[in-house]
Amino acid sequence: MIEKIPFIHRQRLYNIVIEEDITFTALHVIIDDLIGQGAFEAERDGGDLYLVEHADVRYTVGVDGIDVIITVQGH
Repeated sequence: MIEKIPFIHRQRLYNIVIEEDITFTALHVIIDDLIGQGAFEAERDGGDLYLVEHADVRYTVGVDGIDVIITVQGH
């Protein structure tokens, strides 16, 4: 079942949308990577896709405002 989970990272709220189980550590790494790629900057239109790898798992991540939609590649 797909769930929308509120998640606070560095004193900022994100809505995580994911169907798979994921660790808090992986979520922190993914969001840090997205921040590094400028995914949450105001001039972005939203709806962009990013590839993030953590612990030998590849994720496709969509960002739209504070919504972070995560899918595990190969599922």
